[in-house]
Amino acid sequence: MNDSELKQRRPQADAASNADPEIATTRAARPSARSNNNRLAWWAIVARITITMLGLSICMSYLITETAFWGHSSKWTNWRNYIPRQKRVFTQLELAKHDGSNPGLPLLLAIEGDVYDVSSGWGFYGPGSSYHLFAGHDASRAFGTNCLSRKDHVTHDTRGLSEKELAGIKGWHRYFDNHQQYVKLGVVQLSPIDPAAPIPPPCEDAKPRPK
Repeated sequence: MNDSELKQRRPQADAASNADPEIATTRAARPSARSNNNRLAWWAIVARITITMLGLSICMSYLITETAFWGHSSKWTNWRNYIPRQKRVFTQLELAKHDGSNPGLPLLLAIEGDVYDVSSGWGFYGPGSSYHLFAGHDASRAFGTNCLSRKDHVTHDTRGLSEKELAGIKGWHRYFDNHQQYVKLGVVQLSPIDPAAPIPPPCEDAKPRPK
């Protein structure tokens, strides 16, 4: 085959390839595919660096503060809050079973209708402790009045409380909601308060709040 024949065939082959839409599409897609691969590789590098730095930070925190997040503690640092779970609705009778009398059941308490697992605070709320009366109940009134010696304050009835006492209940609710170890499990169905029922009398021997 002489040079003149080669020169004639090359333009024909180039024209045929340009006329083929599949070839043209493949050529156009190649730069885009390379660009996507470069972006993915870049993100993979960033992810590895981030994970490595986080791991080093946690290790250093444990060495210096003996905690994973440099002494910071809240519900966001409680790994139990990241376990997917369906919020449960308790009856008051079901909640009462979780007062610590059965060691096989978690220790629960409720405040303003929200139920929290306080098993890690067994020394505070378990049987024989000073604040065991809160376990297995919604004792919102007692949280507001600090009345730990009278059973009529172990109730969700908050009628007649002062603004300061109601604010105290809200404060304790936030305390449990933001606690680093306690976990909200659901809500309790509270029986309605009869408006005609007598209001629990004020507590004259209020004790210090639990810590």
